[in-house]
Amino acid sequence: MTSSTTPGFWDSPISPEILATAGSRLAFVQSFHDDVYWDETRPSEAGRNVVVSNKYGDILPAPWSAKTRVHEMGGLSWLITVWNGEPGLLFCEASDQRLYWKTESGTPRAITPESPEGVSWRHCDMLIRNGEVWCVREADKHGKTTRAIIAIEPDGCIRVLDDQSHFYAHLALSPDQNSLAWVAWEHPQMPWDGTELRVAPINDDGTLGDVVVLAGGLEESVNSPAWDSNRSLYYISDASNWWNLWHVTVNGDREHVVQEESEWALPLWIVGWNFLRISANGQVIGMRGNPESRELVAYDPALKTCTAFTPAIAEVSSLSLSPTHAYIVAEHSHSLASVEAYDLHTHKKQSVIKQLESPIDVKYFAQPQHITLPSVNDRVVHAIVHPAHNPDVASDENPPVIITAHGGPTAHSSAAANLKFAFWTSRGFTVVDVNYGGSTGYGREYRNSLRGQWGVVDTEDIIAVAQGLIDNGTVDQGKLFIRGGSAGGFAVLNALTQSQLFSGGADHYGVADLIPLALDTHDFESRYLDRLVGPFPETRELYVQRSPLTHADKVSAPLIFFQGLDDPIVPPAQSEAFRDACIANGLKYKYFEFAGESHGFRQAETIVTCAREELEFFQEILSGETS
Repeated sequence: MTSSTTPGFWDSPISPEILATAGSRLAFVQSFHDDVYWDETRPSEAGRNVVVSNKYGDILPAPWSAKTRVHEMGGLSWLITVWNGEPGLLFCEASDQRLYWKTESGTPRAITPESPEGVSWRHCDMLIRNGEVWCVREADKHGKTTRAIIAIEPDGCIRVLDDQSHFYAHLALSPDQNSLAWVAWEHPQMPWDGTELRVAPINDDGTLGDVVVLAGGLEESVNSPAWDSNRSLYYISDASNWWNLWHVTVNGDREHVVQEESEWALPLWIVGWNFLRISANGQVIGMRGNPESRELVAYDPALKTCTAFTPAIAEVSSLSLSPTHAYIVAEHSHSLASVEAYDLHTHKKQSVIKQLESPIDVKYFAQPQHITLPSVNDRVVHAIVHPAHNPDVASDENPPVIITAHGGPTAHSSAAANLKFAFWTSRGFTVVDVNYGGSTGYGREYRNSLRGQWGVVDTEDIIAVAQGLIDNGTVDQGKLFIRGGSAGGFAVLNALTQSQLFSGGADHYGVADLIPLALDTHDFESRYLDRLVGPFPETRELYVQRSPLTHADKVSAPLIFFQGLDDPIVPPAQSEAFRDACIANGLKYKYFEFAGESHGFRQAETIVTCAREELEFFQEILSGETS
């Protein structure tokens, strides 16, 4: 018997339609002269990426969209700068991936040529030196991808500065512009496995001199070089297990200047994430913390002390400095993303420059809580709990619990306000977001626990959380669900074939068969599974055993599937096999296919259908409807 006060059935102001039409996303911020700029991805404008000025509003008119496809993950695609004596916007246009230049009153004009026949050129990491644009160029030719650091001369001629590495990031000019630093890595490394900090002098003719490796290696991940003089840099390294602040001279003398169990960086899934800046008075401004809480921090080289800015933040995704302020894109536990200004002198938040409007009153957001629970082999597993919460409803019953598994899998979930989670918590579900072994934010050792163990450690940790919640009385038997998409869907399918703790699950385009994933994916992730599972095809049998599809006949609980018909990573046949296993096992199931959707859903109608049907499916299970 259910009522409006039964957890899982509360009335909520967050409709599926609100999820589909929820506002813009903020990604990057830049200070330039006396203005602040940021970018917004707007669903209401077909998802185009707009660069916005605090003073003048949109500076990139429709239909232009600043969006790079480097690494296929995107990232920072624009730069406000002075070029040829005039300020303007340099950006990578989404439609053709060429670089364009736009002055304040001018129309964008291309400064790079069209890609040759059969080749796709893409650009990122732009900077200006002596009237030239320097950047990283990615070239995809018939599925073979290469990258290079290039210089674009004012007349459009292009020089290749370095093409000896497979991956490049974080180009940084020395103060006198006579040296270039960057981060590089090779297959099969991912940027969180091992990278190198490289420096080269710039010759009089604009070419690079001999390249020197100052830090990093196969088992050390470095990033974010920031010059403090013409002869030395600060950077971030995980040589101590934690992404901490380090210093190095061009002669190679290294110093671990901040030693703490705190992460100063995030995994470089997208280009343009840079986590250090040097202020006008020589202080190093960075961000540190864990997935539950992060903060801006100022390191004083003279005093060798760190001062935290206030207040703390759930997540920080971008950092830029003016002479007086630090500007960030911040996410808090009680509000959606915002562009915020922090005073470099007082170390306090001074203003909110841009705040994404919430489509609901913020009182409906639950207050996240961090928990740790024991897992197998004396491991601990971290999770963030978003409790069932609705200020309009009172109930003493234990709420149903939805365990969620993030994608990646080398990523993490934060304690930031989440409208998708509020959809559930405002209806009386508690959402437990598991940062299973392999997640970032807890040090390299925790991150490396998934090496060779994808499908094992993550599954064990998720089942351990489920068992722990039952044992400590948080959830009653029959009220525990699991949901996830992509790598999170992989975790869902594994959990439901290896445990009978769950009452139902939702699989959103989850990875079901590892072999196609190893054989056909984009260059950036093409060797990712070497570390997560093992080299292919040498360990082919391991790929078979780790694939949930191999064990589909062991599915133990009702499942609802959401599958894109155009998905190249998880073809419909994989999800159909699980559906057939549900039929064979006599389990309740629902199956939805969406034309025009790939690996990740974009269409509003699809999003509405998924939210409505998944909620109804879980409520039917809670009501005892099993067929």
